[in-house]
Amino acid sequence: MVQRILIVNSTFYPQVVGGAEMSSWLLARELTARGMHVDALASTGFLDSGSRDELTARKLDNIDGEILEASSCGHQHLLPREGDAPTGLVTRGRHHFAQIHDGRWRRLALEALDRSRPDVIHTNTIVGLSAAVWEAAHLRGIPVLHTLRDYQMLCARTTLQRSSGDQCEGGPLPCQVLRWLKRRHIDGVTLATAPSRFVLERHVQYGFFGDIRREVVPNACEGDLPAYREPPADQVRGLFLGQLDHHKGVGILLEALGRMLPQAPAGFGFDFAGHGPLQGEVESFCAGSGGRIRFHGMVQGETKSRLLRECSFVTVPSVWHDNFPRTMLDAYMHGRPVIGARRGGIPEVVREGVTGTIIEPEAGELATAMQRYASDASLRLEQGRAAREEAARYTLERQVDQFCKLYEELAGDRD
Repeated sequence: MVQRILIVNSTFYPQVVGGAEMSSWLLARELTARGMHVDALASTGFLDSGSRDELTARKLDNIDGEILEASSCGHQHLLPREGDAPTGLVTRGRHHFAQIHDGRWRRLALEALDRSRPDVIHTNTIVGLSAAVWEAAHLRGIPVLHTLRDYQMLCARTTLQRSSGDQCEGGPLPCQVLRWLKRRHIDGVTLATAPSRFVLERHVQYGFFGDIRREVVPNACEGDLPAYREPPADQVRGLFLGQLDHHKGVGILLEALGRMLPQAPAGFGFDFAGHGPLQGEVESFCAGSGGRIRFHGMVQGETKSRLLRECSFVTVPSVWHDNFPRTMLDAYMHGRPVIGARRGGIPEVVREGVTGTIIEPEAGELATAMQRYASDASLRLEQGRAAREEAARYTLERQVDQFCKLYEELAGDRD
C-alpha cells in the first residue's frame, strides 16, 4: 500500500506561475488529508536564491512533509523579478539546452529521494530541475508518474507557437534538436498522464511516451462548490481570468470587445483579471471604455469569487493549444457558461451548446458569441445551470481517487 509520495514541480506553492503549481499544491493537500506522507521537491524559481549545492526545507500548513528546494538550473530565472533586464537570444538558447539534464540536480534529486523514501514519485513541470530527477528515480528503482502540464518537452516556448503567434508544426532545427535530446532522457518515466487527451496525443506524435501507459486525469476544481447564485438580472458582464498575453487570446478579446461594445446592450460590461505582458494594453482599453470595461489586476480568494458571481459568462479565447485552463472549472463551479476556443483540450471540457460555446479564436466569432450571451438571458441561465452540474465531474476528490489508483498500480508493479 502506498504511504509516501514525492511531488515534483518547477516551483511549489506559494511560488505560483500557473496551473501546475496550483494543481500540485491541491494534490499534496488532499493526499495529506487522506493520511499519506507527502513531500515536495522544487526549485526556488531563481538562479541565486537558496542554496545551489544543498537542499533547504520548509513547511506548509496542511502538508505534513517537507518542501525541499534549491536554486534552479539554467541561465535565467523562472519567476519574474523586478529590475531584471530581458535576456538575450544566446542566453535563452543556453537556458533551454540546460533544461535537458543537469548534473547538480541529479545529485540533489538523489539526496531528496534518500531523505523522503517515497513509494511513488509524481513529477509535473520539470523546468528548473531537468530530466535529472527522472534519472535519479530510475537509479533508485522508484516508479514515476509524470503529468504533462504543457509542451515543454516539445517546444522551447512551451506553447507550440512561433514568435509571430502562428501555430508551429515541426519546429525550427534548434527545437528539433532539443526534442531529440529530451527523448533520450525519458526512460525514468513509468506512466504519463495529462489533463487532456489532446496533450497526450500530441506528445506521442513527436515520439514521447508512446511505449508506456498513458491516462487522462482532468484538472480538479479548487475547493468546495460554492452556493449557486444566478447572475445579476440587472446587468450582463463577461469575464477573463488568467495570463494577459497573446497566446491566451487577449489581443483577440480586446479587438472583439471593440467591435461589439457599440451594439451591446446598455447594461453590458466586461472584467479582466490577471497579469502579463499585455497588461498595459488592457489598462488603456479599460480607461477608454467609459467604465464599461474594468481591470482588477491579479486576484485570488474572495475577490476572484466575487467577480465570478457577478459575471454572466467566462471567456477562454486561447490561440495556442491550451491544455486544460483552470478558468473553465472556476466558471463551472459558479454556474457560468464558457466561450472557449477550439484549441488543445478546451473542447474536451466545454460541451458545445450545453455548458458553453466553442469558437475559432478569431475576433469576429468571439464578438458574435459574446453578443449572443449578452442578449439572451435564457441561454445564459440554461447553460450556466448545466455548467454547475458538470462541475461535479471535476471534484478534487474524484481526481485524487484516480491518482491514488494509479499510484497503487505503479507500486504493485514495482513489488
